[in-house]
Amino acid sequence: KNCDLSLEDLENLVNSFFEQKLIAKVNDARDHFLLKKVNIEHFSEDMVIADVSGYRVKISNLGKDDFSYSCDERCADYTYQVKKGRYPFCKHYPAVLAELLYQGLVDQSNLNHVDGKVLDVLLNIVEERRKEEGLLKPVGRDIENTLKQILEDYIEISRQNAKLAKEKYHSPPERAFEILTGRAFQLLEFDTIARAKEAGWDLLVIGTHATPPYITVVECKTAASGVYDYITKNPDYLIKLKTYCIDLVKEKLLGIYKDYVRYMVIVGPDFPKEIERFTLQFRHMTGGIKLSFLPASTIVYLVEKYRENPILTHDLLELLFSSEKVVRKDDIDRLFEEAERRIETLTDLARQRLRDKFGEFAATTADACFIKMDEVLLQTLIYDILNALQPDLVKMGMKSTTGVTTIHLKHDYFKIWSKVLEGLVEEFVKLLEEESEVQVKRTDLKEELIKFLELR
Repeated sequence: KNCDLSLEDLENLVNSFFEQKLIAKVNDARDHFLLKKVNIEHFSEDMVIADVSGYRVKISNLGKDDFSYSCDERCADYTYQVKKGRYPFCKHYPAVLAELLYQGLVDQSNLNHVDGKVLDVLLNIVEERRKEEGLLKPVGRDIENTLKQILEDYIEISRQNAKLAKEKYHSPPERAFEILTGRAFQLLEFDTIARAKEAGWDLLVIGTHATPPYITVVECKTAASGVYDYITKNPDYLIKLKTYCIDLVKEKLLGIYKDYVRYMVIVGPDFPKEIERFTLQFRHMTGGIKLSFLPASTIVYLVEKYRENPILTHDLLELLFSSEKVVRKDDIDRLFEEAERRIETLTDLARQRLRDKFGEFAATTADACFIKMDEVLLQTLIYDILNALQPDLVKMGMKSTTGVTTIHLKHDYFKIWSKVLEGLVEEFVKLLEEESEVQVKRTDLKEELIKFLELR
């Protein structure tokens, strides 16, 4: 009686809320599917049996009126929500549907309880995996829209803005913050791996371009107060963080990959200065893993500045992860200053290498018109310059089976390439100009003409 909404408006509100809940369940299924935790054990027209991260799911008569499904009794969502009629499915059900769609076993029009916006979200997840595995021609990352999300929403969601998280990301703020943190690091050209289980680390950030590569374990924390200070009040939380790094990451890896796990970062709205005193203790507890803190405002500043001028390498960004402090904006500014210095040094090195090699060729092959080179000389020149650019822009190696040299160009560093190549072109033109001004040796054509005309 006290409600001002009409029956129709009230019904629309309830339907919208219900739809958002289903979308959240599909989003919760995302990691199971993308990390290939779904195994279709049996598929027929009448029955699907699947394993989703250890949870057994049975689906009968998918796409038909007499459809039914059941999930493992260990699934609390299924036991307390689905069986009691509150919602039609748990998060393991859309994970199975995503795998069926991915394998082409079912049509998207025959999915019970999944249509409209809920279906759109599910299809986007399937498309994401197909792109990752090269099964779809990539149309490019939506960098502009992702950057817009980071700039507009990231800080607010770090402060537990539940309304914003629900309306735009169909998730609670904690989950939305994890998702946006992953996207922020991707805008910095890092590879990322999101968590697949409810408990444990939130994100792995992989410095693939660094020499050697490194892995940073990321824990995302929101705080309505705008400051995350839980560790200062409960230092024993470091034990849990140690478990995330050592037991759930490092000890699960083999060989040299163990050595890649070197850093842990806590991301939150902000941190008190006194939290830094726990970094040394954490390093001792973990046998050398360094703990640092990244405020949301610092990440926004870093991402925005990087997208405007993408000149930071993974080696440079490693300085943030190894700092064992609360990283501030002035730390980011110093990083960009150092990047400019390193690019200048690298460009000078490449220019000098070009000059030295060019001089060797010109001294023996140049005449008044040409600097003569064959394929072997040209390959030597290019190889020498590329060798000077590693490991910053190039990764060179050799195939053990054939002995053939391999050259991997770091395309994410296109801005640095632009500056270095600009310097090389300038140096090359300068060398040609110098050779043109000093070279007087007769050309082969002139020598032949003089010979035929008997002018000697």
